[in-house]
Amino acid sequence: MNTPAENIIEEPVENFTEAAASDSLESQEEADSKVSSEFALKLVNAVKSLNNDEITHYEMVNLFNTAEELRCLFLFIRSLPYNPIVKIYPEAPFLFFKGISVPQSFDLSEEMVRDIETFMKGQNSEYYSDLRLHDLEQTFIDAYESAIRIYNDMVEKTRDSYHTNVKLAKTQVFEISAVFVCLFILVLTLIGIG
Repeated sequence: MNTPAENIIEEPVENFTEAAASDSLESQEEADSKVSSEFALKLVNAVKSLNNDEITHYEMVNLFNTAEELRCLFLFIRSLPYNPIVKIYPEAPFLFFKGISVPQSFDLSEEMVRDIETFMKGQNSEYYSDLRLHDLEQTFIDAYESAIRIYNDMVEKTRDSYHTNVKLAKTQVFEISAVFVCLFILVLTLIGIG
């Protein structure tokens, strides 16, 4: 029961040191995760703004400051699909049917990607020579992977929404066409009877 005071004091200090180290490691991981998530959203939002013609590709590149951010942007832009939502219905209204416009938020063309790459390489070509994903810091690798996942999920949801709108518009065309065919047959029948 009676233990020296030295033993009692040393154990809590050791436990406190281990707990403090563990807490600081966890808080560092949380901070890295937050930075990674915020940067992933910044990548996705920058590309969406570019596609919506809210900013030019010059302005988009200038949103990113550090060499690592620019490298990550470069790899992100190169990995995105070109024109992932295919136009399957007229965009312009015809007769009394409304058109369905293709969402522009994800309509990144190959030419635009080439222009961005050319602009970025023109500014700092040494950043991008033989660049691989594993050359980035872990925080930026995580941000890149998150941004790809977020972007692809948003593309998929937008594509599904577009296809649903097209399906509804086609249904409207068929219903109205059926009404006109029925009216035409009714008029022909009335003319034939009279």
